[in-house]
Amino acid sequence: MAGTALTAAPATRGLRPRSAYAAICNCNGSRCDCGSLCCDGYTEFCCTVTGMNRCPPGTLTGGWWKVDSSGYCGGGPRYYIDCNHQCGSCGCGGSGICSGSCSGARCSCARGSCGNRKWGCTGFRYGQCNQHVRCLGPIACRVVTCVPPWQRDPTCTTAVRVDNATRNHHRPCLTGSPFGSLDSVTAVAGGVRVRGWSIDPNTVVPTRVHIYIDGRGRDSIAADRPRTDVARVYTGAGTLHGFDHEVKNVAPGQRRVCVYAIDRGGEGGNTLLGCRTVTVSANPFGRVDKMAIEYGMLRLRGWAIDPNTNDPIRIHVYANGKGIASLGADRNRPDIGARYGRGSNHGFDAAIRIPPGVSNVTVFAINKGAGSHTVIGQGRVSWNGSPVGHLDRVEAVGGGRVRIRGWAMDAETPNPIRVHLYGNGRGLQSVAADRERSDLARLGNGTAHGFDTTVTVGAGTHNICAYAINVGVAGGNVLLGCKQVTVT
Repeated sequence: MAGTALTAAPATRGLRPRSAYAAICNCNGSRCDCGSLCCDGYTEFCCTVTGMNRCPPGTLTGGWWKVDSSGYCGGGPRYYIDCNHQCGSCGCGGSGICSGSCSGARCSCARGSCGNRKWGCTGFRYGQCNQHVRCLGPIACRVVTCVPPWQRDPTCTTAVRVDNATRNHHRPCLTGSPFGSLDSVTAVAGGVRVRGWSIDPNTVVPTRVHIYIDGRGRDSIAADRPRTDVARVYTGAGTLHGFDHEVKNVAPGQRRVCVYAIDRGGEGGNTLLGCRTVTVSANPFGRVDKMAIEYGMLRLRGWAIDPNTNDPIRIHVYANGKGIASLGADRNRPDIGARYGRGSNHGFDAAIRIPPGVSNVTVFAINKGAGSHTVIGQGRVSWNGSPVGHLDRVEAVGGGRVRIRGWAMDAETPNPIRVHLYGNGRGLQSVAADRERSDLARLGNGTAHGFDTTVTVGAGTHNICAYAINVGVAGGNVLLGCKQVTVT
């Protein structure tokens, strides 16, 4: 009748595991003693074979049962989940269970040891999970969790089955503590960078990683970056288990950094992946985002921070070894505030007077407190010393006159320069470009560089041209533009 019971079990989806197969002493031709684990009628835990407390590839969750007061899970419920082989193209008749040959599964003692329970032998299905899959094969192995199965696998229902006879079934691999590696901890500008990976054997979902510095919790991050190297070793775990994170706003000096992998609610606990000691620099840091000649002025844009303070610091600019500017790095840079956690007022953006010719420019962030000044940018720029400007508009105003407007400046001086006006190649007027033009403030050389004048030219068509007159030794006069106008 034992054989009959085992045969009948697959058609019964509501039976408890013990009712279906626990009392059967049948090792399927193995040479194990009937008192060995392989012959006790139960199926081995997945982690004994794969190292992972989860259903292996090629299987699906077929159902689950609950154990109360097992001594595990902190005294709470413990859940056992069956991982059934898939049937492939085989059918299963009315039983819902196909033979192991359909999936290539062979009934055996797990890992070939009589000290392990069966693998792929028992055709049985509780049926709360993957109900849309009509046919499943024998149970490959079991998973254990302290988390309700429907929270791990959305295909599982909440229909409860209980079998307290399995409350003492356990394996050391079921402790479920996450594991991984702290690959590196390095000091970076204003903080530390930690890299590594972590896997929780109870789930393929990425774990959380907690970072402590000098014993104080600083950041909690997800270990969800691709790590194909880890996936090659821990097959079935997936690739998304890496972390690479910068902790912001770390005080200068020697710091002890420890990283923990956080258990996701299995039977294990949090795991220390490692600790490292690094020295965070006290020197200021930053970057020059732009260094270029614009309208004869050196345009510098960037940011700088001193780790000893959250206040703005100074920037010193040198050209060919000679100081040409001292700037406050106090402009609003929300991107820098978000990245380094030291406020947003650390930017600079300025137009600086620079001598004509080729200049090797060096930009220093000026240290405050411990540490030393830091070069945050270097580059080479050049300009010819010629003035710049634009002929904005020429219009007839009647009576043989034209109105001429524009602007001009020479970056070698903040003072107004002269503009010479020509009509059909004949000199018309020399005018000072000294009118206020607030729109020129962005150029960094003052705003009194506009011209707006009316000139008598007579009736007819006239080609009006404007020249900015150079004031320095270097450079030359510059044509600002020409415009044709018909005058009545």
